[in-house]
Amino acid sequence: MHSPAPLPHVDLTAAQWQLLGELVSAPLADPLRSVDNTEAAAARGLDLQLFPADSALLTWMKLAEYSGDLLTVTDLGAALHYRSLQESLELRLSEVARFAAAHEPSVPRFARDVRLLAEGSLSFADAMRAPRRTA
Repeated sequence: MHSPAPLPHVDLTAAQWQLLGELVSAPLADPLRSVDNTEAAAARGLDLQLFPADSALLTWMKLAEYSGDLLTVTDLGAALHYRSLQESLELRLSEVARFAAAHEPSVPRFARDVRLLAEGSLSFADAMRAPRRTA
């Protein structure tokens, strides 16, 4: 069986990541073509001054493409978006586990259960029952 090739590491600006995320949610009509499109893009929180350069870069990188008048995300763009999201969630989970470990001496049972929950060694249901356990 053939393994898929790993995704490339890509450095995008915050505005480019935001545009990519918006395209994952729904295609976007070019905001420079009509007032309605401009209002829709602004409602989605996109920086209209950066849009021409950002959309050009995303299409050049094959992360987005035009389908008629709509800018849409490609499979590669969606995969990159979700990988970035996964990495940020893994980092957050790691920080929660490190926070719990740092406070384990002062609240050992709670900190231990938070760490085990973050690691996946303890189920949510068991963690919720943990404070009622007797020593």
